[in-house]
Amino acid sequence: MLSKYRVLIIGAGGQGSEADQPGSGNEFKIISFGHAFSLHPGFTLCGFIDKDTTKAQKASDIWKSQYASNVICDTAMKNIDVAIVAIPDDKHFDILKQLAEYPLKLVVCEKPICTDLNEAREIVALYKAKNIALMVDYTRRFIPHYWKLYGDTPIYGLCQFNRGWLHTGTHAIDFFNMIGCKNYDIHQVNADFRVWNIDVIYPRWLFKEIRIGNQPIPDYFNSHLEHLAENANNFLQGKEPLKCTGEMALKSLETCFELMKGSDKKQCQSEKKN
Repeated sequence: MLSKYRVLIIGAGGQGSEADQPGSGNEFKIISFGHAFSLHPGFTLCGFIDKDTTKAQKASDIWKSQYASNVICDTAMKNIDVAIVAIPDDKHFDILKQLAEYPLKLVVCEKPICTDLNEAREIVALYKAKNIALMVDYTRRFIPHYWKLYGDTPIYGLCQFNRGWLHTGTHAIDFFNMIGCKNYDIHQVNADFRVWNIDVIYPRWLFKEIRIGNQPIPDYFNSHLEHLAENANNFLQGKEPLKCTGEMALKSLETCFELMKGSDKKQCQSEKKN
C-alpha cells in the first residue's frame, strides 16, 4: 500500500478552509482545499499556516489536521510533500520563494501565480531549476464538464467580464488556451454586479456560459477541488500530467498583460476624444 502524501495548506480563509466548512451552507460542496485534501484517500492533511493563528487553529480543528501556525518554518515543513498556497494574490511571490527552499514534490497555487509578470516568470524558472512541480488552480482545467470541448477546433471565442484582469480575466484567457481557441476577444466591462459571459463558436455548435449578478454557480463547480486533488495524486503517482502547470499559467498571464496594455491604450484614446 502506497504511503499518503503529506499536505500543508497556507491560508485558512475562504479557499483554504472556510468556503464549505460546517455552518457555511456549502457543506455538500468541495470548494475549499481543506475539504478536498482531507477527503482524498491519497493525502494526509497535516496542518494550516495563516498570519492569524486563531484562524489556522480553527481550520486545523475543522479538517482534523495536527498543525497550526502563523509562519512557514522548518518545523511546519518537516516531511511535507505538497504545499498549497491559498492566500491573497499579491502575497504569492514571497511565499512561493520561501517554499522553493524546501524539497517539496508539488506546490499548488491559486491563480494568478503572481500579480507582477516578472515575478511570475522568476517563480516558474525557479521551480523548474529546483525540480519542484507547480500546479495552478485555473478552475475549468479540472472540471470534467469542460473536457467535452477538446474535440472540435473552435472558430471564435468571446468573453465579457468584470472584477479585474488578473483575478478574473486570466480565467478566460486560460480557458481559451485550454480548448485551443486562438481567435478570441476579451472585454472588461464596468458594472457594480458580476458579469461573466463566454461564447465559443464551433463548426456545428455554440458553447455558452453566462453568470450575471446573483445567478448561482453551476452545480458542476461544486466539486472542482475534488478533481484537482485527484489530478495532484495521479501526477505524484506518475499516472497523468498536471492539468495546469506553472508554464501554462504563465502563458495566460503573459497574454493578460499584453491585453491590459491594449485596454489602457483604448481607454486613453477614448478619454482624449471625450
